[in-house]
Amino acid sequence: MGIWSRRLGSGTIAIFLTGSSAWADVTAEQVWTDFKTYLEAFGYSVNGNEQASGGTVTITDLTLNMDEDASGTAASIAMDNISFTETGDGRVRVALPETMPLTFTARPPEEGAEEVQGVVEYSQSGFEMIVSGAPEDMQYDYGAAEMAFALSSLIVDGEPVEIEQARMSMSDIAGRSNMSGSDLRVTAQTMTATALNYVVDIANPDDPSGRVAITGGLSDLGFEGEARLPADVDMTDMASALAAGFSIDGGYSYTSGNSEFSITGQGQNVEGNSSSDAGNLTFQMNDTNMNYTGEVTGVTMNYAGTEIPLPVSVSMAKAAFNMLFPIGKTEEPTDFGLGLTLADVAVSDAIWGMVDPAGQLPRDPATIEIDLTGKARVTQNIMDEQAMMMAAGSPPGEIHALTVNALTLAIAGARLTGGGDFTFDNDDLSTFPGMPKPTGALNLELTGGNALLDTLVAMGLLPQEQAMGARMMLGMFARPGSGPDSLTSRIEVTEDGQVLANGQRLR
Repeated sequence: MGIWSRRLGSGTIAIFLTGSSAWADVTAEQVWTDFKTYLEAFGYSVNGNEQASGGTVTITDLTLNMDEDASGTAASIAMDNISFTETGDGRVRVALPETMPLTFTARPPEEGAEEVQGVVEYSQSGFEMIVSGAPEDMQYDYGAAEMAFALSSLIVDGEPVEIEQARMSMSDIAGRSNMSGSDLRVTAQTMTATALNYVVDIANPDDPSGRVAITGGLSDLGFEGEARLPADVDMTDMASALAAGFSIDGGYSYTSGNSEFSITGQGQNVEGNSSSDAGNLTFQMNDTNMNYTGEVTGVTMNYAGTEIPLPVSVSMAKAAFNMLFPIGKTEEPTDFGLGLTLADVAVSDAIWGMVDPAGQLPRDPATIEIDLTGKARVTQNIMDEQAMMMAAGSPPGEIHALTVNALTLAIAGARLTGGGDFTFDNDDLSTFPGMPKPTGALNLELTGGNALLDTLVAMGLLPQEQAMGARMMLGMFARPGSGPDSLTSRIEVTEDGQVLANGQRLR
């Protein structure tokens, strides 16, 4: 899927939303040449009958073909015609057909993987695109009342899948795309849409008598990003493309979202819905690192089904994540990070009633937060599949430092928090056999822990002897804190390899 999404996804979007900038004059021939060159850089072969007359270049029977790659994916796009017409003021109007089919085939090389074939119909209404600038620096301004992609045919392992509907659309679209350079093309894009909607209603591939139905959408969608694409680079070889200068940096946001689904088949069913207030996702990839961050607020989720004993309802104030990690081989340690937040997670009283019918446990919303940063040196380019296969069984890098910026676990009235710093000696793999020697400390605080143990014993969920064992363990690793039912602990690893808990030697 990774290569499929990079090649087909990036190239297909480029066909409809590509562009470039500066203020001078461009001709129809120059825009067509730039358009074609850009698509070829994404791995498409471009063929068609070209005609030029009176400031207009028209290409009929245009086909864009992408040969099968290492992932077994191939694709082609057909257009009856596309035209580039000079407006007389140094600009060019681009006209695309209202509909065009995109045919794809996926034959994954993995043993037992299903072969998938299909046709996606692209359609648009009210589409306008104007190109301005100079040959080396063009700007595409575009808009449309609607753009849509509809799956019209799907064959899985030779068996056609019944499709009632499978469509994704965007409405009230406005955007701008700027492209400059030749050896290294720099494309900067912005786009907005008032809504993105999708609907899927197809036969269940595992049981043709069942159905898979999904609907949903996003409101006030916005996108902004920049891509750098070297000339004559093979986008299926991501390690080489990144080394040549390929990079992407961008993200999208929306103000509200919702979805519903229902799956039936093999005598069972599951259904549910979800909604959110707002969300965003940002991404960055270059020859040095890869960075993803995402956040969604005001989340609600509801599920029910034949194998779910009672309806499940979950809400949370915020769900967020971040990942930063080096991907290119480095001589010196570089930054990495990992974070996860699930804030104010609440479940329905029906779920609480299954484990606590008498209401003895505090039903405060739960929170999980982890925020880690550090330094690591990568010894194998993780984007180089061949190098990673040859190095199978050995770690692709070395960890040099780790900081626990935040650690929070709050549930049923108890709350654990912590933070700390560690460094690692990768030349010492014997003090702690098989791993680099750590040095540093982690500080922890637990509040409400004893009260939670008491309640679990009173409810009969925890035997008294196990609760006593837990208290003894806490006594070994912790000491009383400043407040009621509060415990603190400092876990320290010294330079000489000792492990201490509040100064007491454990190793």
